[in-house]
Amino acid sequence: MMSVRKFVFVLAVIAVLLTAGCGSGPGRGTEDTSARDAARADVKWDDDAAGYLTVQNDINEDLILFAGSINNRNILGGVRKLDSRRVDFSGKLSEASGTFLLRAVKESEYRSKGSSLDSDAIIFAGLVVFDKGDPRPININIQRYLGGNAVVTIQNDTNMALQIRVDRPDGPTLTTLAPFERNKKVYMDYNPRGYVFFPVYQYYDRTTGGIRSIMAQSLYDGIPALPELPGSNRDATIDFDSRPAGLFSPFATLIVTNETRRGAILRQGSSVLTNQRGTQMFNPGSETYELDLQKQSSLTVGGLAVDLNLGAANFIRIPDYTYRAEYTYQVRIREGGEPVITEIGKSDTSNLSITLLNE
Repeated sequence: MMSVRKFVFVLAVIAVLLTAGCGSGPGRGTEDTSARDAARADVKWDDDAAGYLTVQNDINEDLILFAGSINNRNILGGVRKLDSRRVDFSGKLSEASGTFLLRAVKESEYRSKGSSLDSDAIIFAGLVVFDKGDPRPININIQRYLGGNAVVTIQNDTNMALQIRVDRPDGPTLTTLAPFERNKKVYMDYNPRGYVFFPVYQYYDRTTGGIRSIMAQSLYDGIPALPELPGSNRDATIDFDSRPAGLFSPFATLIVTNETRRGAILRQGSSVLTNQRGTQMFNPGSETYELDLQKQSSLTVGGLAVDLNLGAANFIRIPDYTYRAEYTYQVRIREGGEPVITEIGKSDTSNLSITLLNE
């Protein structure tokens, strides 16, 4: 039979071991993180050698990054204020391809509250589309006017991701709301002139197997609002239409497949077009562009050319072609070859939705 002295000694040893375990911080793969553990959690700040996602932080705060929901198992490390970092997210997602929301919170908030943070603490979210079999550079910019004291509330009443842009339809991305995410508070720098907010709805297209966007086509599609400062009795709430497909002019999707060994830019006349990833140049491979058909069911579009930085005389001219709204087309670009446009088919718009990983 164990003596009282030995019993007390065993309890003391157990207590020491438990205390030592608690002092090591949150373990990898655990979902919940206490404020105590978060305060001393080891967060990585330097570049990941295998990372192909680059996050540029333009606000004056150090940020903690998450691949999906806010919990310890999804931490991707951090990015310092006014700096950038290359991030490897592959270990946080078991799927070979898919989409997730990269979320960012202030380091000070995470350290003080751990995984008990609510959605108001998320100052930024951006959609990441990946394919581990075809890894390609992804760039996300966290805008400088985020993280201030003024607040605007945004609603997403759709089953799509809702990206918010400011100033113009193709302007900088403010943040992204998950499907049916409502009453999302977005904290910004106060500007007495206010901002104009534009919606970009993003959904999975079963015809092409990719992510497509429904974008505003006019400056008049934006909603002006003045983010309110603390103590204001006014409400700055933006509620976009829950049937966005009927609000925007018809468009066609053009997949440009670059089969050269050079980076390429798609031009239309003197303008440079931006693809769905938000870049103008793209490396060998395929990128997707939306062609505005000017509110018509079909339109002949001309003046498209691919610039390989070999001089205007060597632009690869894409033939004039009559595109139909809601249809997807592909054009293959080869040096010395004539581009051929192929109609892939009508996009499936019967179920406008997107599935996000790690939610």
